[in-house]
Amino acid sequence: MMDCLDKGEELDACAKQTVENFRETMDTGVPELQLPVLDPLHLKLIVFKFYNLTTELFDVDFFGFKKFILKSSNVDKKNRTWVIKLSIPTLNSVGMYRMLGTIWNFDFGQSTGDESFSADSVDVTAKLSIAPKGNNVEVTDLQLSIEMEHINLELECLFPRNGACCPEKYLKSCNSVLTKTVLRFINQDGKNFIKEFQPEIS
Repeated sequence: MMDCLDKGEELDACAKQTVENFRETMDTGVPELQLPVLDPLHLKLIVFKFYNLTTELFDVDFFGFKKFILKSSNVDKKNRTWVIKLSIPTLNSVGMYRMLGTIWNFDFGQSTGDESFSADSVDVTAKLSIAPKGNNVEVTDLQLSIEMEHINLELECLFPRNGACCPEKYLKSCNSVLTKTVLRFINQDGKNFIKEFQPEIS
């Protein structure tokens, strides 16, 4: 960015070009700027409640950020913040989950297994706190806000029997009908589902 500014370009124009250049380093990050790897974005633990149902997602990797479309990039010099808005055609994730609690007065017991997630028309807003560091700029904080239209969540081994999955049934669940009902409910109510665990993502 500093090379761009030295050439007399506007700050926001240089910031925009920096974002576009960052596309090729999203899978490695930029250690000298303390920017983490963003594709895949790895989250160790996400905990959220959906009604009285507690779900933990752990060791989750999100893929697809590298295919972003830059919508805007604005730097506030006074407050030392940089707000970037991106659109991502498709976002996917894989990881593990643990679920327990009740919903519709039904005791879910505890389920654990693989999870997969996909979403279309994803809008991401990244707010970076920045500070000068020699001839570069250091990112001191990163907050992500994610909105998406349509989601598809799959959880394997929901409702195990005596602690064991049923590999021959739908998503290895021992209660295929209830699994399909629960996942259909979550996926159809995608926006509220995302709203519930948004604080954990950001």
